[in-house]
Order: sequence, then C-alpha cells, then structure tokens
Amino acid sequence: MKVGGLFRGLLGLALWPACSFYILALLPFVTSSSAEQINIVNGTVDPGPGRNAAGSEFELAFDGDTNTRTFTTNSGTTVAPQRLILAFEDGTIHNLSRIRINDIAGNDNNGRMQQITVSVTTDTDADLNSRNYFAVTNLSVEKFEGDTNPLPNIDIIGNTIEHLDTAHDGFYSIVFDSVPNATGIEFEWANEGRNKHWTIREIEAYSTEGNDGEPELSVASTTTIDVNGPGTVQVQIRNRSQEQDLEISAVQITGGAQSEAFSNVQFPESLAPSESGAIDIEFDNGNDFSEFEAVLTISSNDSEEPEREVTLIVTAEPPPIVPTDTLINIVSGTVDPGPGRTAAGSEFELAFDGDINTRTFTTNSGTTSAPQRTLLAFEEGTAHNLTRVRINDIAGNDTNGRMQQVTLRVTTDSDTDLTARTYSDVTNLFVILFEGDDEPLPNVVITDNTIEHLDTIHDGFYSIVFNTVPGATGIELEWTNEGRFKHWTIREIEAYATGAPINFNIIDSSFNENGKPVIIWESVQNIIYAIDMSYDLNEWLEITDDMTGQSGTTPFVHEDFVDGTPRIFYRVRTP
Repeated sequence: MKVGGLFRGLLGLALWPACSFYILALLPFVTSSSAEQINIVNGTVDPGPGRNAAGSEFELAFDGDTNTRTFTTNSGTTVAPQRLILAFEDGTIHNLSRIRINDIAGNDNNGRMQQITVSVTTDTDADLNSRNYFAVTNLSVEKFEGDTNPLPNIDIIGNTIEHLDTAHDGFYSIVFDSVPNATGIEFEWANEGRNKHWTIREIEAYSTEGNDGEPELSVASTTTIDVNGPGTVQVQIRNRSQEQDLEISAVQITGGAQSEAFSNVQFPESLAPSESGAIDIEFDNGNDFSEFEAVLTISSNDSEEPEREVTLIVTAEPPPIVPTDTLINIVSGTVDPGPGRTAAGSEFELAFDGDINTRTFTTNSGTTSAPQRTLLAFEEGTAHNLTRVRINDIAGNDTNGRMQQVTLRVTTDSDTDLTARTYSDVTNLFVILFEGDDEPLPNVVITDNTIEHLDTIHDGFYSIVFNTVPGATGIELEWTNEGRFKHWTIREIEAYATGAPINFNIIDSSFNENGKPVIIWESVQNIIYAIDMSYDLNEWLEITDDMTGQSGTTPFVHEDFVDGTPRIFYRVRTP
C-alpha cells in the first residue's frame, strides 16, 4: 500500500491506495473488418522530393511489407507542412472508408507527429498534384482487428488528427464517411522536429460497399470515454443507407455493472440517408473515480437488427487540483560538479528565469559525468514553507536519452556558497497533476525522494509535492539521464510555498490492518484539534473538531474510510 503526503493552506495529508493510483483505463473496441484492401500503386510528396535513399525509399510506405519503413522526405528537409499523395490502381472504383497507418514510436527521433489532415480525390489526372482533393467527413480513429493496443493519444478537429505524444507504435485505423469512386488520398502532415520526415512502415486503404437500400444503424459495439467528472457523454451513430431514413424508437439503459451512474438518455428520432448523430447520456460519478459501464439497447427500423446492444465504458479521472500556494522567487543557482551551461540561448540561468519559452541544458556541452546536482537558492533573507516544486521538461530530453531519475532535497541554510549548504531529503514525495500542468502525468516510479522516469514522452509542466519544509531557503535536484552526454534539457523550474501554520506537523501516515488510514501529527497535550477531509483540495468536509492532543504525537484513524477511494486528502487544524 502506497501513501503520500501533501499540505495545502493548513497541514494536509493525501492518501492513495496503490491499486488505483492514477490508472488510466483505455479499452478501445476491436472491430472485425470485411472491407477489401485497395491496391495503392503510385505516390508523390509535395513539395518533396520523396525519399530515395537506399532502404528508406518513399515507395516502401505502400509496398505491403510492414518490415520495411520509409522517411517521406529526403534527408535535411525542413519545409512543412508536406503533402503525401497516393493513387489507387487505375481503372478501379472504390468506396473508400478506412485508411490504416503503421507508424513508428517517437517518429524515429524526428519529434512528435503534430498533425495529419486527411483528404480524398475522385479525379483521374495522371499528375497527382493536379487532382482536386476534398476533406473527408465524420473522421475518427478506431482500433480494428490487427491494429495496435492502445490507440494513439490524439485530438480530432474536422479532418485533422493532432497527435499528443510519440508513444504509439504500429497500426491504427482512420475511418470516415464512405467516399464513392475514390481514386486516391492526400495526407497533409507536419512534425515538431527540425527535419520534417514522417517515419512510417506502411499505409493501407480499404473499400466497403455502401448500403443503397434499407435503413441500417451503424454504431460501435463499444464506446470508451475518459472524463474528469459529471456531464454528458455521447455514443456516435450513423445511418448507412443512402436512400431511406433511419427511425429510432427507443434507447434504453438495460444493463451494465455501474449503470446507475447513467441517466436521462436523449437521441435523434430520425437520421436521413448517410446522416450521423449522437445519443446523449447524463453521467454522474459522484466522488468515485474509476471505470463505469452501461449497456444500451437501441430500437430502430433497421431491417436486419431492429434491436442493437452497445456497451458504454466511461473512465472518470480526478480533475487537476487548483493550486493555492505561492510562487517563490529563485534568484541564483549552480550545477555541481558543473560548470553550468553558458552557451548563448541555453544558459543555466534560463532554467529559473520565469519564461517557459526559453530552455537550458543544465551542463556544458560534452559533459559525461553523472549524477549532477542542480542547486537553486531562494531570495536572500527569505525563508518559506516549501511544499511543491514544478518542472517544465522537454520530451526525449532533447535527444539526450531518458531522464532516468531526479532526487529532491531541501536546505534551510543561508551560506552564500550553495555547495556548502546541507540538503535534506523531502518526505512523502509524489507526482501529481495541478491545474496548468500537462496531461498525462509522466510515467514514473517513486522511491522515497527519488523519481525514476520510465519513458521520454512527457513534455511540459508536472508537479512534485511533499511534506511541507518550514524555513526552506533552497533546493537540490540530483539527476542523471541515460544519454552519453549528461545534459538535462528543461524550460523552467519553479518552487511554491504555502502559508500554513508550522507549530505542528504530520509525521507519519499508513493504513492499519483493517485498511483504514492512520495519520500521526506532532501535538501539544490538551490542545483541541480538528480533522478535515477533501477529494479535490477545494471543498473540505469536517470529520471531527474535538480531538484532544496528546503530549508529543497524536494518532487518528479514519474509521469511515471506504476502500477503493482513488484519492482523499486530510488536514489537521486547530478549530
């Protein structure tokens, strides 16, 4: 069982049962496909030219062999966006409805694939650039049989897919309204790397026959949605018929392990030929952050299946916590053994200049010794109740390898020589998402006051919280990465303080043999204490206001705690 501590406003403690600590459940449905693969016979890159280096030629993107791979542009290309244009076999007619892409995680170190915009043509001009390409409609990304689990982390706007990280590796499917008589496709794409190469193994296109007659309901067998709390969730539906209206007579919640969380189902009573719509369902998770399932039964005039059962899975995750602490002014720093980076545009001081548009390597070029210590001092003459450190890192550590570990220590000394100060380990450290931090959290393992990073995909702010350190004057971050050169590439380091009283302190936290949280704080005999609890650090509920303090320390057992609660905060105060 893993326990972490956190103070906000007054002293507070956060407890997470290890079995549900920030687990993101992504359960994409798998669709079997009876579609026919289309033969892609030709292609070009505009402005190009397409890659022609031996072993990575552009044509390998559609050769039917997933063991090959290609860069879509030649080495050194820095122009973006690029257009990838592919032609189908001449003289064939296709109802294009799906495209499959087999991508390479990290885009082969060329940075995040920022966006892919999908367009289609029905023209037959031999010059692919002269054809007219138009946007597909109702685009979505789905997992079909043979695709890789999980789906890529994306946002979809119109016919554009924005990739949010570089972790996906393998096939995923792009589906959209069927395009009759399609003769080719266009991808307009860009990545964030300096060199604009799109690294892929394979592109495939698929054709399905449209339904020209009877009304037919098209709906995924399972819809998965991630939310941060109560609201309206949707199940997308479509009428596949190109001639007759689809009439929907009822949509009912007929099953599901947690169906009581769903209510007030609203649906379109009619969909015109080829029209899409949505079923709206009210969802309320209460204070439970876990996975919820409901089974919907849809009744319609679909001649083949007048009643369809679909499964709706909603994963509720805690929303980011609104910070109430105060930014501390960091005024100086050093790297030990160092020296700190001095190259123009990446000086070490840029790590705490308050501008996230700058970035720094914490050591000079060519440094190979590790671990390194980053020492930062707060404004002279000030001391703070330090409770949080925030880091804005760069995904991939700027190609210097995975950031393997960061260990956090704090000092209360005031020696002008930062390396002469004594730094002490923080306690109850964990990584958490605050408002303004970047989702998702980095993939880490925490051991005492050390954070071990497990991959290189996180990009942006994340927060490190721990038991409040009264009188803090500076921090030490001891770090190392796996690259040959020991540079830690960051945009910003911030420190935050709370105005909490410091006359007592929570010193221990655990779960007893009955699975109930136990907190122990420094106390004064016969002083009356109050215990509050919160799920979000904003709304606090009083548990008791008449705890009599003992000499030295006082324990409290939360007997009403319900096992399975993903996160709960406690604070101790004097009423």
